[in-house]
Amino acid sequence: MRQAIEKAILDAKLNIIPVRRGCGSWECLCNTPHSVPFKVRGKCGSVEIILIPAPKGVGLVAGETAKAILRLAGIKDVWTRTRGETRTTINFAKATYEALKKTYVIKTPDRW
Repeated sequence: MRQAIEKAILDAKLNIIPVRRGCGSWECLCNTPHSVPFKVRGKCGSVEIILIPAPKGVGLVAGETAKAILRLAGIKDVWTRTRGETRTTINFAKATYEALKKTYVIKTPDRW
């Protein structure tokens, strides 16, 4: 039992990813990192999620599974669009994770 817990902790530490935050909404010009910097898409199985930047104060407009992951990533305001069988909780969580992973794929002007 103890070995399984240690292995799970090691796997979790190896799968930590950086999440870029920003103010990507055209409606909000506050320049504080409260949302995603641009529209990102993640897919796992039949579930596809699109994270859309939202202005400050909107909150997390997402399903409960995605809300938990986005809250842990430090994102406070975001709109989401989902397709597929979102009741498949594991695929929904993995699709959200994949979308957050893609925030570091595109180089923004501040990283040039």
